Amino acid sequence: MPQRRGALPISDTEVLNCPDTYARGVPYDCLDRLRGKTPVVWLDGRFAGEPGSWAVLRYTDVRRALSRPELFSPIPLETLHGPVVRGSAHDGMPIDTGGTAADDGGGAAAGTPIDMDPQAQALLSRIGQESADLITGVLNEMPETLRNTVAGGAYALVRHPEQYARLRAGRADETLLDSAVEEMLRWWTPVMQVRRLVRRSTKMGGVPLRTGEQVALWLTAANHDDEVYVQPGRFLPERFVSGSERHLSFGHGARVCLGGHLARVHLRAMILAILDRPGRLELAGEPVRLRSTARHGFEHLPVRWAPE
Repeated sequence: MPQRRGALPISDTEVLNCPDTYARGVPYDCLDRLRGKTPVVWLDGRFAGEPGSWAVLRYTDVRRALSRPELFSPIPLETLHGPVVRGSAHDGMPIDTGGTAADDGGGAAAGTPIDMDPQAQALLSRIGQESADLITGVLNEMPETLRNTVAGGAYALVRHPEQYARLRAGRADETLLDSAVEEMLRWWTPVMQVRRLVRRSTKMGGVPLRTGEQVALWLTAANHDDEVYVQPGRFLPERFVSGSERHLSFGHGARVCLGGHLARVHLRAMILAILDRPGRLELAGEPVRLRSTARHGFEHLPVRWAPE
């Protein structure tokens, strides 16, 4: 376990519940240990300044809770995914006002086609051979969750140069590109957790849950569950070509995120623009991550364009 100089070791639950942890990255090791031993565990919330909640960490349990809104209802005014649209069945998720709808968390979404390629190319033109901040200088006009989604996809490429090269060589393969987008969403998971209110007493993972208690559905833990995904820590663009279990980044079931389609369109357009541009995108400094237990993104992500 992590240890502070002059202090006793702190528990996995304390690490998981401390915003400072996430400035160094998602603590997947803690999530893995907890999911293997106590897949539904109490977090008292004191480090994050939040109410206590039962953290749900297994894919099957998270999907079940997302599929049962009559049992696990969204908490009013929770805005982890973006602005709340009152009266929507998707409160707390980003809303796509373009008349489109997403499917239940994986694969191509149905709806009116949106051509974001010119915008993606224009944004990418802001990056030259000198350092540019992808967050504050390129994607700064995007809503935060969408910005974190696109930045996470770009980060997947620069962190995995062999997969970057593979996708560039196969960028005409629409099936592979669609799978890569879904894998970016799974691997990065821009919203790490969403909260739900227990409507009536039930059990989850063998743990009794009482009416009125809160559960935190850890999407990032579910998306990295090794009972569902082989080598979940690896970014594998082809993962969803062969019909892997759908990720939960946009929820599941009747309350799936309506903004998922728009997020996919933006992400796909930006990734294709990166793959099409001669040279390669690379880090130009140390990324600065968000200090948040819910939002997975960066405060700063310095990048540059390296010539061939």
